[in-house]
Amino acid sequence: MSRYLIQSAETFAFLHSSPVTGDIGWTPSLITALRHGVIDDDEDAAQLKRDHCDRTAIVIDLDAELS
Repeated sequence: MSRYLIQSAETFAFLHSSPVTGDIGWTPSLITALRHGVIDDDEDAAQLKRDHCDRTAIVIDLDAELS
């Protein structure tokens, strides 16, 4: 199972859900993104990107192997 983050290629902020309200928003903090923005399913990541991002956002696979 992979883990994903969504990042804006324009602002470099990360998509995350607020731990207080549950609202979806953007944070410049990688630490906040890793705590509250990691997505466990590729379909959920794609849906969040469609719902909350422009075309420049990217989905980052945190578990991808580098060669």
